[in-house]
Amino acid sequence: MASDPHSGLSAFSIDRIFELEPHGGDVWVGDSPAYPWGRIFGGLVIAQALLAATKTVAAEHIVHSLHGYFILGGDPREPVRYEVTRLRNGRSFTTRQVTARQSGGAIFTMSCSYQGGESGAETQTATVPAGVPAPAECPSRDDGSGVRIAEASPTEEPVSRLWARMTVDLPDDPAVHACALAYMTDVNAMEAVAASHPEGPAGDDWDQRFMMASLDHAMWFHRPVRADDWVLMDVRGHGVTGTRGLATGNVFDASGTHLATVAQEGLIRRRR
Repeated sequence: MASDPHSGLSAFSIDRIFELEPHGGDVWVGDSPAYPWGRIFGGLVIAQALLAATKTVAAEHIVHSLHGYFILGGDPREPVRYEVTRLRNGRSFTTRQVTARQSGGAIFTMSCSYQGGESGAETQTATVPAGVPAPAECPSRDDGSGVRIAEASPTEEPVSRLWARMTVDLPDDPAVHACALAYMTDVNAMEAVAASHPEGPAGDDWDQRFMMASLDHAMWFHRPVRADDWVLMDVRGHGVTGTRGLATGNVFDASGTHLATVAQEGLIRRRR
């Protein structure tokens, strides 16, 4: 691929983040945009790993959960190799394992499960918190990852609550929209973890005093999503212990339908 001689980074653009190149049996390679923070966005690795796994699954089986672990920070100057292992091909459920690698070794590993269509009860107990403003009523901005976010400014702590949507053109493929939702759920989880830290993320010097990194990420997909429409990500921090903090949350569409549940554990360590 063409390279920028000044940065050494691939000229890969944000609108191609859901494109993977096949490299032999059950192996795909993906590139990373030159994110402004200098490392591969964790949501990209989650989304591309899920996309690689989905390419090995029958179309009638839909992802319902994923569980991933971040091992090393990804280097955007080199491609990521996604190696898929077919753990189970069942009539009801399909299971895959994905290992993402760069030259330094594995950077991410993920297991994901898919289910064939089955009829059953349809209920929802999770609800949008009262008083959440509509996206048009919130200040919005591009966060640098290809996601448009609109801060919903929760009054309670420790909560990160925002509307989000992909700004890139997405095909009418439910599998790609599921991957895009996985991408977006890495946008604010660590903000909720930081909000539960006793010193909080307040102050302009927070990044100078503390370093943060995602350790693991889990998602449960409940209903189909349009990731290029606004979704509400309502995530709450649950405190920190031993430099680790946990956040869990729900994702809703603009009508209040519960689309997904997310959990992420992250590291918060004081810089020396």
